[in-house]
Amino acid sequence: MTRTFNRIAASALFTLAAGAFLPAHAATDADLASSVQSALSSSLGSDAKDVTVTSHNGSVTLHGWTQGPQEEAKARFIASKVPGVANAYSSVRTFSTDNDE
Repeated sequence: MTRTFNRIAASALFTLAAGAFLPAHAATDADLASSVQSALSSSLGSDAKDVTVTSHNGSVTLHGWTQGPQEEAKARFIASKVPGVANAYSSVRTFSTDNDE
């Protein structure tokens, strides 16, 4: 009986200790995404208004729309230079407002 209790207590302590690190990590991901979003807004201005950022373990992914491939490449480059970013990926789609009519 004591052995089972010790195992349960040890398991509970391990779970509590591991859980204590999860919110801090999540805050780090949110902080990194926010830093990248700020860098994009500062550097690209209104060209970044349709781009959002997610982050996981130092990798950021850009989502949304840009006017062309040049803006998408600039956004990815800017994101990659933010301190803490290990990898910058892009799921950004491009559109054009040119009318050839």
